[in-house]
Order: sequence, then C-alpha cells, then structure tokens
Amino acid sequence: MTRLTGTLLACFFLLAGNVWGEAFQVEHDHFWRACKGNLVFGESTVEFIAAKQEHSQLWKYEDIQQVAIAPGRISILTYDARKIDLGADHIFNFRLLSGTLSDQFRREIEKRLSRPLVSAILPERNNPRFSIPARHRLFLNDSQGVLELGEEYVVYRSQDSKDSRIWRYDELMDVGSTGPFQLRIGALQKTGGEYGEEKNYVFDLKRRITPSEYDFIWEKINRRLISE
Repeated sequence: MTRLTGTLLACFFLLAGNVWGEAFQVEHDHFWRACKGNLVFGESTVEFIAAKQEHSQLWKYEDIQQVAIAPGRISILTYDARKIDLGADHIFNFRLLSGTLSDQFRREIEKRLSRPLVSAILPERNNPRFSIPARHRLFLNDSQGVLELGEEYVVYRSQDSKDSRIWRYDELMDVGSTGPFQLRIGALQKTGGEYGEEKNYVFDLKRRITPSEYDFIWEKINRRLISE
C-alpha cells in the first residue's frame, strides 16, 4: 500500500468514526512549474501528500500562521522563513483539482486554527441585522457587493466571489469612517509584510450609513476589546 493510499484510507476511517477530516486533490504552485497531490485536513494536522515525495509537507494547526480559502484555492502561510525570498515566510498555494470548499469546511477549519481564517467562502445565509450595498476599493481595481452586519459575523458578499469575506467580530481590530458614505474595517490578518498584522478594508457605501448601523458594528468590536 502506498503512503498516499494509506493516508486517504485513514481519512475515510476517521470520517466513518465521526472524527472530522477532509481531503482534496490539488496542484501546488511553484515558482517554476507545479506538482500535484492530495491536501488532507485532519483533526490536528494538515498534510500535503505530493506525487513526488520530496515535495510533501506536514503541519500541525498551531504551526500555521494563516489559512486563506477562496473558490478553488487554498493558501497556507507557515512560520518558516525562506532565504530565497529574502526572509519572507513560506506560503504554499494550492489549486483544487477536485472537490468544493463548503461553509461547513470553513467552520471546521476555523475551529482548529489558533489564528483567524481568511475566507471568501460564505454561508448561504447570514441573517444580517443590517445590509448596505457597497464597493470595496482594491489596488487598481474594485469589486461590487453588499456589507452584511450580523450578530456573529460581518460579511462582504461580492459579485466577485474571490473578493467576498467573512469575519467574526473577534477578528476585527477597529472600525472607522470619514463620513456617512464610507466605512473602514481593520481585520486581524497577515498583510504580506514581515510584521503586518492588520489589513484595512475600505468600502464606499452606496447609501448613507445610519447612526444605529455604525453604533452596532462599533459596539460589537470595541466592547469586546475593552473587555479584554
């Protein structure tokens, strides 16, 4: 039995025993070419089992800085610095060849990570208290969508599914505004810089935000920060 077959069988038996696990066929992007394999998410580890064994990797969840998921893609940022990238932390980018990333998968991964998950995978319904049509400003681009302020999550549901986002309130550092038609959300997220821990999302609002809407998100974020 090959290592790949054995690992996938183990994942099957975990699932049969009501212990969570999920596996995807993926392609791992390299600077030059790519390699294929299986990305296996288990109770305590994530493993990339490559067709070429020297490319295989195994991580405990506590050893992962950040996981980002979007339709058809998964990125894993590690704590390993790479000399070839001038000391930048090693990131592994995977393209799904089979399977679909679901909201249930998002919830399972979110429970196991010690740091916030960056997710463009959204629940079908968020049951928001407030919804505001908005544009998300991007470098040399933008996206159109709706901001949803719910009891548990803030969701940006974009027409460009890869730019959609979902945040728990404990993943948000602050909120601000320069006026009634603009909202800035500071998320606890690696920015690509060596020390960056907060990423700002700036939205142009297509209608005036009301005082009750702004107070709602402000209190959700700041009451938690004050209590900590």
